[in-house]
Amino acid sequence: MTKLAKIFLALVLILSVPAIGMANCLTCVPQCGGNGNFGCTTADITQVGFFNTADITQFGGAFSNNLAEIDQKGVGNKASITQTFFAKFNEAKIYQEGMGNKADIDQYGWFNDAFINQYGAFNKAAIDQYSSKNLATVNQNGCGNNAYISQGILGGSAYTANIYQAGGMNLAVINQK
Repeated sequence: MTKLAKIFLALVLILSVPAIGMANCLTCVPQCGGNGNFGCTTADITQVGFFNTADITQFGGAFSNNLAEIDQKGVGNKASITQTFFAKFNEAKIYQEGMGNKADIDQYGWFNDAFINQYGAFNKAAIDQYSSKNLATVNQNGCGNNAYISQGILGGSAYTANIYQAGGMNLAVINQK
């Protein structure tokens, strides 16, 4: 191999390494939300079925770094996510599969995560997060269940709350002040 060929091969290898690294890194960019990157606010709604209603309201612009997702499959489900003007670095997700389920998430603080998953019929769930660094999860599987989580209304923070309901006509309330 000539000296010119070796130099050319070395340049090709050196110049291709950053390109390979950049191509791989495009898939490793974090998502918006509590653990995401700054300057990214996203709202997504997916609906399959009939008569489903979804509403996402976000204040604060791109630099609030909030993520809100609603995914509905079925008939007559209702979902709402509100991330207020002062809400920053929050993640809220609602998944509904069934009929007549209702879910609401309201986030007022910073670095909160809230998740509601509903399978079945006529379940109701609500999560209100007023302070910061809270985690709330509601999982409902059945019919006519009712769940409510409130975190930080009096200023406390870093709360974790989980509600799991299976069967029918269950009621669960968690207030973390």
